[in-house]
Amino acid sequence: MGAAVGRPASRRDLTDLSEAARDLDRRIEQHLARLRRERDLRAADIPDQRLRRLG
Repeated sequence: MGAAVGRPASRRDLTDLSEAARDLDRRIEQHLARLRRERDLRAADIPDQRLRRLG
């Protein structure tokens, strides 16, 4: 029938899940860092409208 509900099949499964979670965290952090860099580059290309005098 298999392992009881809520009980891991093995320690290896938990190890694999931990490694997968760490890998996913790392990939998310890399992606967020790239998005921040791109946002900063776009912001540098757009003049700050608040500093312009209208009229």
